[in-house]
Amino acid sequence: MIPPVVVRHGALTALAIGATLTIAACGPDRSAPLAPTASDGPSAALSATSGKVTVVNVSDDTTAQNETPLAVNPLNPANMITGNNDWNWNDGCGVNATFDGGKTWTKTLPDGFLPGVTKYTDDPAVAGTGAYDYGGDPAVAFGPDGVAYFACFGYQASPPYNVVLLLSRSTDGGKTWLAGPPSAPLTQAAIWQGNGISKGSTGQFPDHEALHVANDGTIYVTWAQFTGLSSHSPIYVATSTDGGRTFSAAQKVTDGSIRSDQDARIVTDPRDGTAYLTFDNSIQGGKGTAMFASVSHDRGASWSAPAQVALFQNPVCLYPPYCFNISGGQFRGPGSYPVPAFDPTRNRLYVAYTDIVNGQAQILLTSADAGNLARWSVPQVVAPSSGDRINVEMSIEPGSGRIDMMSNDRSFSGNTLFDVSYIASADGGATWTTTRVTKTSWDPSQYGVPSGSTIRPFIGDYDGIVSLPTSVGMTWTGPGRTYGTLPTNLEVYFGSVKF
Repeated sequence: MIPPVVVRHGALTALAIGATLTIAACGPDRSAPLAPTASDGPSAALSATSGKVTVVNVSDDTTAQNETPLAVNPLNPANMITGNNDWNWNDGCGVNATFDGGKTWTKTLPDGFLPGVTKYTDDPAVAGTGAYDYGGDPAVAFGPDGVAYFACFGYQASPPYNVVLLLSRSTDGGKTWLAGPPSAPLTQAAIWQGNGISKGSTGQFPDHEALHVANDGTIYVTWAQFTGLSSHSPIYVATSTDGGRTFSAAQKVTDGSIRSDQDARIVTDPRDGTAYLTFDNSIQGGKGTAMFASVSHDRGASWSAPAQVALFQNPVCLYPPYCFNISGGQFRGPGSYPVPAFDPTRNRLYVAYTDIVNGQAQILLTSADAGNLARWSVPQVVAPSSGDRINVEMSIEPGSGRIDMMSNDRSFSGNTLFDVSYIASADGGATWTTTRVTKTSWDPSQYGVPSGSTIRPFIGDYDGIVSLPTSVGMTWTGPGRTYGTLPTNLEVYFGSVKF
C-alpha cells in the first residue's frame, strides 16, 4: 500500500490509490499555450510501409495522447475507432475514426474528442458541453448493428469530487458523437462522490473501466471500485440492453477475501452470448498476486464465484517512484494484467499476461475449456524474447481461431529501447511467429505528458488490438514531433499486419 498520489496540471487534481492504480488523464496547463514550431524526433521514421506491415500516425497533433483502445465495425471492417486520454485543451477522452482500414484517420485537432464530458473544447474561446473538469480511461466498442460506443470517466476537481462513468454513441462510424447536454446528454452508467483518499475517508474512486458489446447487443461496462473505507476494490459490472440508453444497477462480482481487484475485462462467446470476466487481485492473507475469472449465462444479471486462473511470479510494476522493476530509465507504463480472449473454434477462454521470468518481463498464456473455469492449463511463455515485453494485448480471429498479440518489446535493441511486436499463433498457442511492427526504437523515459513546467513520462496503461480474417490492427502510444522545448507530444499510432 502506498499513500494517495496527487497529480496536478493547472487547476486539475487526480487522487489515486495503490501501486498499480490507473490515474485519470489530466490535460496540460491552460496558462501555457503550445509553441507553434516543431522539431523532428523518432516519429520521423515511425510512420512507414514495409511489405505486409503498415504504420500510421493517427493523432498527428501537438500534445500527448495515451491509452489507446481499438474497435472494428462488424458491418464494415474498414471502419475502426480508437480512443485515448487526450492532453489537449479539452482535458478529456480523444477519439479518431478510419473508414479505409487505417490508412487515414479523422483528425485530433480541432474536434477529435468526445463531447459532453468536460467543460472545455480544443478552442479556448469555445466552452465544452460537459460538466466535468477532466476525463479519462477511454474504452471503445462496436455493436452488432454498427453503432459505435465510447465509455469515459468524468472527474470533478473540487468538492464534492463527483466521478461519473459516461457512455456515448455514434451512428456514423465514429465521425460524430452525442453532443452532450442539454440536447443530447451522454448516458450515465454510474456516479460516485468522494476524492478517493484511502482508509478513513468515505470517498469513492472508480478505476479503469472496460467496455464490451456482445453479438446479441448487450453492452457490458466493468470497473474496479475503490471504496474509500479500505484498500479493497471490488469489481462491478453494469449492463445495457437498449443500446446504451439506460443501464442496470451495477452488480458486485467479487466479495469475501477476493476484493482488492483491478484490471477487469469482459469477453463473450459469439455463439451464445456467455460472458467471461477476468481481473487480478492482491491475495488477502497470501504472498502473491493472482488472476481470476467469472462467468455469466444471463447477460450479466448474475456471475459465478471467481475461479483462480494463475499466480504471478513477479508482476511488472511501472509506477515510479513507488515501483519500477525493469531496467532502464523510469516511466509510467503498463504493468501486469490479465487479457482475455474467447476462441469459438476450440471452445476455450484464453488469458494472456506479463510476468518477470528470469529477470525479464515475458508474455505468458493459459487457457481453460469454456465449461470448466476451475481447471486452467499450465502457463507457458509465449515466444520467449531476449528483452522485456512489458504488456500484452490479445484478440482471437473467430473464424480461424488465430491468436493475435501485441506488446511493447525491447527484443530488438539489446533490452534498452521500445518497439512494438506482433506475435501470432495459428495452432492454439503451440507455435508462434513474431513480427517487428515499428521501424524505429525509442526510450519512453524521455517523453511524457505535460506536468507543470516539466514532463511526466507516462505512456499509458493499455493499448488496442483487433483481429480480422486477413489482417490484424493495433494501436499504441509512441513519440511525436516536439513542439516547443518539452517532449510532451506522445502520438497514437496504428499498425496493420496483412497476411
